[in-house]
Amino acid sequence: MRIVIVSNLFPPDIGGPATYVPRIAQELQARGHLVTVVGGSPPGHDPRTDRDAWPFSVHRVSRGLPLPIRLLVALWVLLKTAWRADCLYVQGLSGPEMVAVLFAWVLRRPVVLKTVGDNAWEYAIRLQLTDDGIVEFQTGSYGWQVSAVRAMVRWFARRVTRLIVPSHFLGGLVQGWGVDRTSVRVVTNALTTRVASEAERLQARSTVKYELGRSGPFIVTVARLYPWKNLDVMIRLVPKFPPLATLIIIGDGPERKRLEMIIQREGLSRRVVLTGGISHAETQRYLMAADAFVLNTRYEGLSHVLLEAMGAGAPSAVSNVGGNPEVIRDEENGLLFEVDDRTGIAHAMARLLGDRELSERMRRQASVDVKAYRWPVLVEQTARTLEEAAGVRRPA
Repeated sequence: MRIVIVSNLFPPDIGGPATYVPRIAQELQARGHLVTVVGGSPPGHDPRTDRDAWPFSVHRVSRGLPLPIRLLVALWVLLKTAWRADCLYVQGLSGPEMVAVLFAWVLRRPVVLKTVGDNAWEYAIRLQLTDDGIVEFQTGSYGWQVSAVRAMVRWFARRVTRLIVPSHFLGGLVQGWGVDRTSVRVVTNALTTRVASEAERLQARSTVKYELGRSGPFIVTVARLYPWKNLDVMIRLVPKFPPLATLIIIGDGPERKRLEMIIQREGLSRRVVLTGGISHAETQRYLMAADAFVLNTRYEGLSHVLLEAMGAGAPSAVSNVGGNPEVIRDEENGLLFEVDDRTGIAHAMARLLGDRELSERMRRQASVDVKAYRWPVLVEQTARTLEEAAGVRRPA
């Protein structure tokens, strides 16, 4: 089967899709499918570096181009690569990915869309047009601009053959957009690292403490620096955390300068570390060194980094939204709190850092539970969905 994967993010980009796409492409290729990737690239990326880097064909659409030209380039690349495709596998609904869905719909090609959230809600949050959560946003009124984007996202979602989501929560959400429930497939994210040993955790903790020159406990969070990740709230809560605790924020994004200003203004430069974008291996090292992991986000489809924190042995406390409560059972394998509940977050950190018996019990349970999120299962479910969309029947 000829599969074209379309993603706005692809290495050297970082983030979930940039990690996921190369891995799933290689897995599908290993199953005998002919895979081509149409990937976005940062300004200045030399596409010649892709020629021998991957076991599949890669075609680039530069994000350095003005949007109208970028969309035309995406269409031209799709005409070259996807004209005879048996199925398109589209990662989200940014501009070039919308072109891919429209291309498939017009030419009546099977297309599978993987979505991990609501692009219209993220758009409204970025432009500060709403502070509502993703659930309230579905029926709220926010003016013509947001209404137009929301209608467009839902129109595109209804035009795909199959729609993959990472959680049952999101599956219910997209059905509210008018997507037929028979088209929705829940394929949960998977742990792509192995569960860390106690020796690895001790080594990581010792190394990170030495590198940072800190002796107290570490509270780690990992996120792209977007408004809905609510990292400003976490920074301002640091004085309420146990003494000597350091908050380590791993990630980069448009909120970085604002967060740096908050850290300076609040006088917290000795208690908050912004690492910026670092490698996946480095992120794993910080997670293994963590005394606690926290996510105070307004939405998560099903967090990759939460699974990785559980596998790394970091006792976790996360907001009770989206797919988080599908992974974390409160008081069993982690703690749940309401978004921006400052008292609840501070209390959770005090418990994880101060009650060793509690944190150890939940950490051990999490390391068992996370093994259910297996990569081979994700690959099988994804391959089956693509084949089903393309009308490919497997031998009985």
